[in-house]
Amino acid sequence: MAPDQPVDLTLVGAYLHNVQLALVNDQPQHAELLLAHALHLLSPALTGQHSALLPSDPPIQLSAGVGLDAGKKRRGKPNEDYVFAVQGIIATREPFGLFVVADGMGGHVNGQEASRLAIETVVDDVLPRVREGQTDGASWGEVLRHGVERANVVVYQRNQQFAGSSMGTTVTAALIVGPEVFVANVGDSRTYLYRPGQGLAQLTRDHSTVAQLVEMGAITRAEIYTHPQRNEIYRCLGASPTVEVDVFRETLQDGDALLLCSDGLWEMVPDEQQLTGVLSSSWASADYMAERLVQLALAGGGRDNIGLVVVQVRIQDITGLQTIITPHRGTLLPA
Repeated sequence: MAPDQPVDLTLVGAYLHNVQLALVNDQPQHAELLLAHALHLLSPALTGQHSALLPSDPPIQLSAGVGLDAGKKRRGKPNEDYVFAVQGIIATREPFGLFVVADGMGGHVNGQEASRLAIETVVDDVLPRVREGQTDGASWGEVLRHGVERANVVVYQRNQQFAGSSMGTTVTAALIVGPEVFVANVGDSRTYLYRPGQGLAQLTRDHSTVAQLVEMGAITRAEIYTHPQRNEIYRCLGASPTVEVDVFRETLQDGDALLLCSDGLWEMVPDEQQLTGVLSSSWASADYMAERLVQLALAGGGRDNIGLVVVQVRIQDITGLQTIITPHRGTLLPA
């Protein structure tokens, strides 16, 4: 952090919330790293170098709720899902948010390490550039893509360090800057957008065998949830030195809600009307929505780890923003 950079208490609070979540879910190594980041963000104020605080009432306000549960079948075993959620103000005084869900594979220990490495690498690569408002001529979508590609390299290199290691992870990440959101994914962890009056739409595309079968017309979308190959994915982080990352762009509107989740949620709740019912509750907080979605996944069987982030979008004053248009759902940005 530059010595004259104001302290963003919203971001510090979000980091501390992630620390608490990591400790509750028995992820002490992750919690220690997050706490170190929080203290670094606070260091100018703690050392008296700078006491300025960034505004806490931007025209776009983001509220995030997170959910993690090992699931019924894997109760007592390490949760291979990792989640991360922060929001704050960048140097240009625009609000931002970075939200990530990763679902590890390769056995309990390897899967947990793969998803942790992916989350930490994406955050460490993307967040500093966002806070400084620096894209180096690239779009924010490219910044997010680079972070996910870097995470793939880190997980792949860790695989190479250990003979016989086959760790890997899916990832879906959403980067919000002002009224725009950029969504990246590799694997079958998903990001949805709920919009009042339009309903629920899946923004990402699953990189799975069953998704290919749906595209070919061999099975229906409803059959994804019961097909014997539903857990086979053909793209993940860590399997090869490079990976193709899908990145989508949307323009947000007041009342929108984003849901990032692993298959531990969407596979256990095949009726998307149930997801819509939770995300459309205008009276509910993001924390309540996240907890309610975890409970739905458990009620649906809880056969896998559950990891999710819910983000509510409130636009208080659009006069200071660029005109907000109705987005094209799932607009895929070129690589």
